[in-house]
Amino acid sequence: MALSVCALAINGSAAIYTSPSGFPSLNVSSLAELLPRHEVSAPKPDPVVAALKDIQLAQQQHTASLQESNHALQQNAAVLQGDSMVLLSLRQSITDERVDVKKISSQLSTLIAKIDTLQSAMMSDVTSSIRRAHARYGLSAAIRKRMARQSKSVGPISVGGAPLSTPVTVSAPES
Repeated sequence: MALSVCALAINGSAAIYTSPSGFPSLNVSSLAELLPRHEVSAPKPDPVVAALKDIQLAQQQHTASLQESNHALQQNAAVLQGDSMVLLSLRQSITDERVDVKKISSQLSTLIAKIDTLQSAMMSDVTSSIRRAHARYGLSAAIRKRMARQSKSVGPISVGGAPLSTPVTVSAPES
């Protein structure tokens, strides 16, 4: 269509140029009014271009999400490395403490054996120092004296003036 308008304009200008001088000239503006006007409408969005823009936007969002995930991954890796170092330190501490416990256990066993030996030696010294005369009773002198004091009680004893009807007898402790 544009080509036909262009051809019409060329023919019209050739006619005006070759026209006799007494012929009234044509008013070009009136001629332009006779031609149909085509208003330029807004271009319709191409669906392919719109789809490409949507894809580009989705890629940008995905890239941003990947960058955030990468940052979080790097932080997690740093925390994991720190935790690994703490765990390694704790394992070393436990190993060192086990060695210390084994040393202390060995020393404690030796000490218990020495205490048992000393107690055995003391018991043999104590039993050998008891005189043979008192050995047959199996009582020490202090216990025999206490028993002798308790057996010397005389008659009933009243507390607060109450009369006693039966005499109190003290029996020797049984061994």
